[in-house]
Amino acid sequence: MKNGGRESIDVHVHILAVAEANGARVCAKMRRSLMSLSLGVKYGWRGDDEAFDKTYAERLAREIRESKTTDRAVVLAFDGVYDSSGALDSARTSAYIPNEYCLKLCERHPEFIFGASVNPARADALDELDRVAANGAALIKWVANSQDINPAEPSFIPFYRKMAKLKLPLLSHTGYEHCVKTLNHAYGDPKLLRVALDEGVTVIAAHAGTSGIGHPIEYFDDYLAMLDEYPNLWGDLGAVTGITRFKYIPAMLAREGFADRCLQATDYPAPPIPALFVRAVGVRRALGLSMRRNIFDKDVELKRALGFTDDILYKAAELLPESSLRPRSSR
Repeated sequence: MKNGGRESIDVHVHILAVAEANGARVCAKMRRSLMSLSLGVKYGWRGDDEAFDKTYAERLAREIRESKTTDRAVVLAFDGVYDSSGALDSARTSAYIPNEYCLKLCERHPEFIFGASVNPARADALDELDRVAANGAALIKWVANSQDINPAEPSFIPFYRKMAKLKLPLLSHTGYEHCVKTLNHAYGDPKLLRVALDEGVTVIAAHAGTSGIGHPIEYFDDYLAMLDEYPNLWGDLGAVTGITRFKYIPAMLAREGFADRCLQATDYPAPPIPALFVRAVGVRRALGLSMRRNIFDKDVELKRALGFTDDILYKAAELLPESSLRPRSSR
């Protein structure tokens, strides 16, 4: 352990995959996006999809391994969009990274913890929950805005009850989505997660209920009210040190008890931007942090400088299913 014998876990780290051989799908428009092109340059994409997938996973594992602040990370699969019959809707699916591929990477890299993604609209959703739980999933991840999931849909109640029985937390994106094509921005409203919470699911609101910059509806106050109402509601701090959500940090730090229900998250490969916080941490500190190459260390150290305590680093090890945290070699 890198932090005095306690395990520091980042709960929100994205696997990127584009190769059909790995079961992945990325639509042509998303492949041409500025974000995809910049990531391709960073991770050495040269027209070989399988080589890109391998390079990305290996560099991610090495960055976690070399981090001074982070022991392991929950790496996330990404389910697709499903039609009314429960079949994968390829035409509306912008990105798809199967659980099987994510699990394979977790078996290969001890730095990774398996974060599954199961769209409750798929025909075999309950069976898939059983499968991923049996394979040691730490949680279920949604970007409901992009996966066309209305979290308040009553027909999903059996899915939530199965999740609660399996003790699988739900990590659900809240606020507006900025990277993957959005089908319904309204599905990022944290109030829609009440159905899951009422059924006993531990819900982790990715980005802690923040809407993001420049959007017409603000959800953050609703999220804060829900923290008082639901003891099974948590938030993660993914991307709050980046351009879209940095403005919320003063309110987060000022809210009594807020950090008690927060988990460390980067939203990797989303980069923290220390320059945004020059007024809060000073020019010298911001410049020094900007020079850090390791994203995990840069993010954690920036949050420390802003006033978050190290407690956020260790809460995931207490919240996630114990079976998901055991080394895969001992299973």
